[in-house]
Amino acid sequence: MIEYYDFESEEELRFITNNFEISALEVSNIYRNRWQIEVFFKWIKQNWTIKTLWGHTENAVKTHLWTALCTYLIVARIKATYKSPYSVTECATLLSVSVLEKTDIKELLTLTEPLNQNQNVKERNLFVFNY
Repeated sequence: MIEYYDFESEEELRFITNNFEISALEVSNIYRNRWQIEVFFKWIKQNWTIKTLWGHTENAVKTHLWTALCTYLIVARIKATYKSPYSVTECATLLSVSVLEKTDIKELLTLTEPLNQNQNVKERNLFVFNY
């Protein structure tokens, strides 16, 4: 058992570990950083659209996560380049549903109103902006 006094919260913390090669400070830092990992995974679940994993091996999971990360960063870069008013998730959705259309990406991501030309269907707006 390792005891550590946290001066910020003025609490004495106790940790149980079986690693006798690191100091009490290192153990306490590891436990403190565990919360950051939980926050990161929560962010992944909220922002990346990973419904099911392609595989269950370590390599398959890593490949899927790296692909999702790269895709998210590419879409975020496109969003920033065109100064799109949509969120990264909305940009990704727009790109995925219009992949076979001959629409310029800049036009697609900077439109504030959807094109409803020659349509007699009354549709609800997918994106609502409160300016």
